[in-house]
Amino acid sequence: MARMELKVVSLGRVYGPVPMETLIRLATEGRISAEDLVRPAGATDWQPLTQIPALAAVVRVRPAGGAYADFDEDEFAGSTLPRAGKRPEDETEIDMTPMIDCTFLLLIFFMLTNALANPVPMEVPHAIHGRGVTLEGQQLVLIDADGNYYLGNTPVKENQADSLDALLQEVGRNAAANEKTLDVIVYAHKKTRYLKLRELIERLGALDGLGPVMIGVEEKLN
Repeated sequence: MARMELKVVSLGRVYGPVPMETLIRLATEGRISAEDLVRPAGATDWQPLTQIPALAAVVRVRPAGGAYADFDEDEFAGSTLPRAGKRPEDETEIDMTPMIDCTFLLLIFFMLTNALANPVPMEVPHAIHGRGVTLEGQQLVLIDADGNYYLGNTPVKENQADSLDALLQEVGRNAAANEKTLDVIVYAHKKTRYLKLRELIERLGALDGLGPVMIGVEEKLN
């Protein structure tokens, strides 16, 4: 029996070629309708399915919105009609841009508040005697456990001085630019060697424009 190609008008898709007996069975079962088109394999012109006597005798008129019933996908030699309820649907897309913006804003907020709440995240000695001072307007100098020098309130790479001489030069420039005498607070990690801390304090004391050089400590809670 001749092989035919099938065009499902409602979908605008072409299937086949398949044997005529397969089309007759599909028409009998209501899987294709009178609105669909067929043509012999290799032909260019389509003709209504109802013009083929063998199909016109068994084809049914599909009600509006009717769906195709399930059938074996091998019937169409690599091309298949869609199964009932399996038509692709538009996927809902969610714009993640506002959520990403909010995430970054929250991240920046927590980073800033953490830095303000913990201006010197270093383990420094506990205070035994002394008088508290405010950090505002003071020059902060840090020494970490490895003996590295930092200018500022956090021991980060951006604040690290290449050497003690480089640190002193920067402190001297800040003192010269300051209208008032610049007080200095040195926060040294509790593992810092005494001689290293002493050398820093002595050399800071020799700079012009500096006020008292104070040692930063942590308040001991009872």
